[in-house]
Amino acid sequence: MIRPSGIYSAMLTPWKNGVPDLAELRKIVDFQIEAGLTGLFPVSSVGESGLMSFEQKCALMETVIDQAAGRVPVWCGIPASTAQESIALGQFAKEKGAAGLVLMPPVFYRHSSEVIVATMKQIIESTTLPVCLYNIPFFADAITPAMVAELAQLPNVVGIKDSGGNAVEFMQMLSLCGEVNPQFNVLTGREEFLYPSLKAGGKGCMTATAGVLPEVMVKIYRLTMEGKDQQAHQLQMAALPVMMMLSSLPFPLGYKLGMEIRGFNMGETPFPQVDSVKEKANSIKNKLEKALQQLLNIAN
Repeated sequence: MIRPSGIYSAMLTPWKNGVPDLAELRKIVDFQIEAGLTGLFPVSSVGESGLMSFEQKCALMETVIDQAAGRVPVWCGIPASTAQESIALGQFAKEKGAAGLVLMPPVFYRHSSEVIVATMKQIIESTTLPVCLYNIPFFADAITPAMVAELAQLPNVVGIKDSGGNAVEFMQMLSLCGEVNPQFNVLTGREEFLYPSLKAGGKGCMTATAGVLPEVMVKIYRLTMEGKDQQAHQLQMAALPVMMMLSSLPFPLGYKLGMEIRGFNMGETPFPQVDSVKEKANSIKNKLEKALQQLLNIAN
């Protein structure tokens, strides 16, 4: 069973006239694959899946899988507020040829740990596809290391994307899950933590910056895997100021600005943008553009 490892893009979504721009999305798929990414993760949090209908999520999955055409594995997000919708999204992803599913806890309402685990088990047991858990406490209930270890005992649970940003919990996931499932992979969902996570035993990342700067994230990973720790650490540190700029605007607008600088038309996010946010974006655009180019020069 395939297990996530390496560098995956948590894909951003281009918009046009209030709906996902699938033609532009195909260009993004090609760019990210050609830049050396291990795989793609559409219908992500940074991809504004929370603003999408069921049909729009399905359209994203189908487009990315079709354009990838088997060149890299596509792990589809199946975020929803109910188990039934996540199950339906998973069934669609399987029909279209997804390599695996990325599953976060139910969104919107807060639940007890028992309810979260039971709900996620129901979704996981509905599919034969490998499932990568997704800890994203910014938008859903947190999955604690103990909960992850319980879910890791299911045969098709193969890893987790941990976006919690807590290094101690990351280490606890490595320890507890390693005891119950030695083949369980822990990936970071925080670009700032890629190099340290790899040295701790993590297997890669699923992040927005991997989509904006795939060359840089792939280089950090390759240098680390080759044992060139000083170079990997230096590149990670050089990337941190850019990563901070990308996250300085209301989520996920900084990352979308980064994609615009890379040459893609990301369009207008389908909710109103106030003047103060537009002004801040304009104020950092030139600085971000220069910083991106300098970082790419270092990586190359």
